[in-house]
Amino acid sequence: MKKKMKDKNELIFFVPGDIVQVRHNLDIRPKMWVVEKITRSLVNKDGQKESLFVGIKCRWFSNNGALQESIFSTKDLMHIE
Repeated sequence: MKKKMKDKNELIFFVPGDIVQVRHNLDIRPKMWVVEKITRSLVNKDGQKESLFVGIKCRWFSNNGALQESIFSTKDLMHIE
């Protein structure tokens, strides 16, 4: 049976409540949950508002039980199934 290859341009969406992990091979890679999508609004030269995507806000608990929070790029995250 052939495995289906992911298309390089396949879009992956993250929604609040998804369980994710950093894609990179790091010593500490906690399982995190998605909190929200972070965007910034700017006014362009024409005076129109533009919404720019910044990243995905995730939360997790550190080894000592402290709640941690940070914003990650979508390319650095993967879903945990």
